Amino acid sequence: MKTYNSIIIGSGLGGLTAGALLALWGKKVLVLEQHYIPGGCATAFKRKDYLMEVGLHEIDGLHEKDFKRPIMEMLGIFEEVEFLKIPEFYYVKRGDFSYVLPEGSKAKAQLIEDFPEEAKAIEVFFTTIEKLYKEMHRMPRGKWLSRLLYPLMPLLYPTVVKTSRSNAGEWLDKQFKDERLKSILTANLGYYTDDPYNLSLMYFLVAQGSYLSGGGHFVKGGSQALSNYLVRFIKQRGGQVLTGKYVEEILIEDKRAVGVAYRDTFNRATPIERLYADTIVANAAQPIVARMLPEPQRSALQEKVGKLKPACSLLSIYLGFNTDLKALGVKHYSTIILNKNKDSLKEMKADAHSPWSERSFTFVNYGAIDSELCPQGKSVGVICTTDYLADWEGLSPEAYHTQKEVVAQTLLARLEVEYPTILSYLEYYEVATAKTIQRYTLNPEGTAYGYVQSIDQMGPAREKATASPVKNLYFASAWAPSGGGYSGAIYSGFFAAEAMKKTVKWHTYTPSQVEDTRQVKLLAKEIIADDTLLLTFEKPKHLIYQVGQYAVLQLDTPKYTDLDLPLRPLSMVSHPSQETLCFAMRLSNSAFKRSVAEMAIGDTATIFAPMGDFTLRPSEHIVFFAAGIGITPIVAMLKELEAQHFAGQVTLCYSCKRETAAAFHKDLQRISLSHYTYLPVFTETQKRIDSTFVIEHIPALLESSCYIVGTHSFVQGIEAILLEQGVQREAIVKDDFN
Repeated sequence: MKTYNSIIIGSGLGGLTAGALLALWGKKVLVLEQHYIPGGCATAFKRKDYLMEVGLHEIDGLHEKDFKRPIMEMLGIFEEVEFLKIPEFYYVKRGDFSYVLPEGSKAKAQLIEDFPEEAKAIEVFFTTIEKLYKEMHRMPRGKWLSRLLYPLMPLLYPTVVKTSRSNAGEWLDKQFKDERLKSILTANLGYYTDDPYNLSLMYFLVAQGSYLSGGGHFVKGGSQALSNYLVRFIKQRGGQVLTGKYVEEILIEDKRAVGVAYRDTFNRATPIERLYADTIVANAAQPIVARMLPEPQRSALQEKVGKLKPACSLLSIYLGFNTDLKALGVKHYSTIILNKNKDSLKEMKADAHSPWSERSFTFVNYGAIDSELCPQGKSVGVICTTDYLADWEGLSPEAYHTQKEVVAQTLLARLEVEYPTILSYLEYYEVATAKTIQRYTLNPEGTAYGYVQSIDQMGPAREKATASPVKNLYFASAWAPSGGGYSGAIYSGFFAAEAMKKTVKWHTYTPSQVEDTRQVKLLAKEIIADDTLLLTFEKPKHLIYQVGQYAVLQLDTPKYTDLDLPLRPLSMVSHPSQETLCFAMRLSNSAFKRSVAEMAIGDTATIFAPMGDFTLRPSEHIVFFAAGIGITPIVAMLKELEAQHFAGQVTLCYSCKRETAAAFHKDLQRISLSHYTYLPVFTETQKRIDSTFVIEHIPALLESSCYIVGTHSFVQGIEAILLEQGVQREAIVKDDFN
């Protein structure tokens, strides 16, 4: 039985745009997202005081001729989401040469003034962009009319035809002689791809033209604010957005897509559900969608897209500074440091694969505008450069972590060359690679850009290759013909929704909602130590987990949301056998923690679980090292060892400031294991755990499995001590948090 007009697989901007438009037109919509946060690459995450922007540097355009502006106006986006104008397009630097490229009408005049010998070529550059926009606005959107006019295309739309048959690199080489000027015009090439000679000129000019005509904009509060708005838009019109739901199969009947089979992303014990709809919208890469299809539809789609090449990926280093970077001389929003050893357009592809010590990178200072990503007096920034999944595959977890740190230190050192002393104010950093993007978005090759926008992968060829081979199955993502980036994703959602509006025979369904059994009520709250709160919730139906694992706790109606997200990963304190689910957390002034502190009994939260592999391994002896609230997973592990009647030696070293701050201190003293030693260390009055402490108190250390949980610095410090004492790395299990 069908119950929806459209089920949308994925909540990236393409899927949310399609869903919002369908909801606007009165259709019953359900969005299923495998991650626990909606938005795809248009998301944020919280670290310390910083709301880290995942993917957005700047949205292009938003001017009167911008193709996506009518779509955004239709959805009322500008009424509730604020877009901040970036002060200039970007600042470029290569060695001793530097240049500020203004946005809008200022760019052309400034370039002609600074490069008078290239004035004619600059005029051609901007005139071509203007002609391209005019012709594209005149082009019919209907496929049948486009095909009917195709023989006349060169006469009716000469600029479109000419630019669609040229690549950006060769055209720029033909127009310009000055390599510095070419570097300025293509400095942000990483927004699109890694090789100007494998990039459609039409795509490049449309994208750059949008920036140069309307400037760049940032979403105040981060791109998560845009995604959240679209989620609210869908819900307010009777739709539903379920995160943490992984679609395994697209159901086919009579060669038509009729529904999906999905499961909980994290809790494999939850039974597979099936839902039916008039249409299915895949906001996912076609190679991923193909795996959801049965034969012969699977092979049909794989054959169509199998020859298309994915674009490059990106490496990002998210940065939190405890000062306003303007005080350190960071004058610009976007600074692009070009490889000084690769100074021609023809070397850009090689630059993208060059050593990290040379590779071009972009540094964005979100503090240059009122971005609302951190408290006043602090700054959020990001270093971003090209990356490739192949460079990270085959590495062990330890080698992967080590290599990420090498890259981070290399690029951070280069940043400090540009801005001396800046690292003295760096409070937090985190590296995301192509592998990270693949992990969270599932995108092939870890790319957020979809297929390369090359000449042979654009226009009719791209449309034909990516057209759905299944009736009532539509694509809306960076992998659709409109391509990657925020604009491309929004276009893809619009084109999918518009195609459905014109061709689908819709049915009317009774309003209903999928029951979300992960939504549970708060049963009790209790202060158990200094600024430490124990929360007891109902246990979600079907939840099965191992001691040591964690959940993401999402508040359904948070009272405070400023500079924060309404969710946190928290270790489960309760034993799996208990009928309730318990978490313990330190209170703070963050919006999330304040919201939790003011929760009333009966308020609801959604539980995404289980997650993590910080679990018990078989061992004769066990040593736990915990710091502060890091004791929470250890409490559950000790309950499990009691249930097992574990006969080996168990030692718990618990580091905390003072006794009154030690969560579960009395409970830890009463653990009923035959060979249990509890060693609390209160650092206000006692020496911290060091090698001497370990030697004196843990005689069977080399025969033990060692578990460390706490802050990153605590975990690193204890690990170093254990390795120094001869403990094998394989015997150490770590869980650090920041």
